[in-house]
Amino acid sequence: MDDYKKRKNELSDKEKDTFEDMKIVQEMYARGFEFVKIDIYRSKANRFQIVDGKLMPAFSTIDGLGDKAAEMIEDEASKGKFLSREDFKNRCKVSEKVVETMADLGLMGDLPHSNQISLMDFMEM
Repeated sequence: MDDYKKRKNELSDKEKDTFEDMKIVQEMYARGFEFVKIDIYRSKANRFQIVDGKLMPAFSTIDGLGDKAAEMIEDEASKGKFLSREDFKNRCKVSEKVVETMADLGLMGDLPHSNQISLMDFMEM
């Protein structure tokens, strides 16, 4: 936030929106609100939820993820587990960039990258 404050007059529109969001989140923390990480199986497309007394953000809060993609993720997750990141991408019709962003946020858990099983995976079964 300090960087944004220093560059306040030079921020892009997107950065201005992000800065406003950060101020709101900071205020929520100051008032005792807590957040839980987005869960690819439990989060909703466009609305926050209260889970164990904490706020779980909606998929639509993920940068670069539109409403239609968020709705598709919620719908596909309700149909069953994803086999891999590749399966997630194909079923949800999202870009590789969205999958990477979600992985960077720690939302993909231990999902393998592809549907292919290696010989080593087979031997562990």
